[in-house]
Amino acid sequence: MPSRLHVPAPGLSLAHTLTSGQTFCWQFDPSILAWKGWIGGKPVQLFEKENAIEVEGDGVSAAQVRHYFSLDLEWPALQKTLAEDPHLAEALRSVSGLRIVREPWWECTSNFICSSLKQIVQIQQINTSLRSSFGSQDKPTGPFSFPSPEILAFSEEADLRLCKLGYRARHLHSAARQIAEQRFSWDALQSLSTEDASAHLQTLRGVGEKVARCILLYAGERHDAFPIDVWVERLMGDLYWKKKRKPKAADFDKLSTDLFGPHRGLAQLYLFHWFRTVKSKADPKKFMP
Repeated sequence: MPSRLHVPAPGLSLAHTLTSGQTFCWQFDPSILAWKGWIGGKPVQLFEKENAIEVEGDGVSAAQVRHYFSLDLEWPALQKTLAEDPHLAEALRSVSGLRIVREPWWECTSNFICSSLKQIVQIQQINTSLRSSFGSQDKPTGPFSFPSPEILAFSEEADLRLCKLGYRARHLHSAARQIAEQRFSWDALQSLSTEDASAHLQTLRGVGEKVARCILLYAGERHDAFPIDVWVERLMGDLYWKKKRKPKAADFDKLSTDLFGPHRGLAQLYLFHWFRTVKSKADPKKFMP
């Protein structure tokens, strides 16, 4: 029988947090009302309770759960620094309970290398396929772990393509080799500014500026990293850009700093999830891609 933990989690919404485009290893099982996924390299099932989560799984501590869901952060204080803007204030109300997670470096990197021109559900499918094709199991009938860089580096690119990666297979295979052959180090990021860390990440194959910022925000705890994708360009242009000329990514980069300050990455997380799941559905003709 798997062990079960009770972890206080005031205000946390698993639904908002686990479907917000920052992590892709979670699936909701409606038959038992549980979220199935991974924390600390271990498979878990999460049951949402009032101001708490019940965690079922072996080898996972309450400290790991708190760390993963950033429950150690002072969320009311952080949110107060972000809520001056009316659109962001609406987002905070609409997707209340959304928290930033701390993803494993390699899995986060792989996910976002595979994210180009893909929807969230498609990235989830790729994550699952990589696990089932290249991961390992603790038990014969258990879930599959995420494959290491070494496993993917010495696999065939053609086999990666079977996981519906398309051209992204070449990028992921090359990035895995760079890491496996120690031509890239996560440790090197720790002493760098966010801008320099982004540039270092972009030495990995398949990692551009947007992907690097996603990795830094969701795995590196760099809350000043502000990823700009199609959805973010759309919401920034519609909600904040008042000039007649067509904006560029650099315009939104400066604007986000002016509007949201040093925690602008958290603002992006809330705005992205709210705009995609609430705002655009209220007026689909205006906002749909």
